Amino acid sequence: MPHIHLEYSDNIENLEVKPLLISLNQALIQGGYAQAGLDIKSRAICQTDYVIGDDEQNQAYMHLKLSLLTGRSAELRKEIAEKLLEVLCEKAPKQSNVTVQFCVEVLEMQRDIYAKKIVSSN
Repeated sequence: MPHIHLEYSDNIENLEVKPLLISLNQALIQGGYAQAGLDIKSRAICQTDYVIGDDEQNQAYMHLKLSLLTGRSAELRKEIAEKLLEVLCEKAPKQSNVTVQFCVEVLEMQRDIYAKKIVSSN
C-alpha cells in the first residue's frame, strides 16, 4: 500500500515522469518491499513556484515522499529510502544547466487509523 509522492522543480530538462514512476514501483516490488498489483500508488507534481537558497537558478530538486503503514523497522525504512534514491539518481536525465538535489523521505502512516475502501465499477 505504499504511496509515492514525487515533487520536482520545473527546471529539470527531459524528464519523463511516467517511466520514472514505473521504475520506482518496480524497485519496491523487486526488493520485496511491496506486492505487485494495486498496492502501490505513485504520482508526481512539477513545482513551478519554488526557491532554492537565495533563488539559485542553477539548482533543481527531486523530492520523493514514500508513505508506508507502520510496522517496518528503521533499518528497513532506511534500506527502502536508499533503494529509491538510487533509482531516482539512475533514471533521472543528466542535466547540463542545473545541479539536481535528490532526496527521499519515508513517512509512516498510523496503521490503526488509516482507512481505505475499494469501490468496484461493477
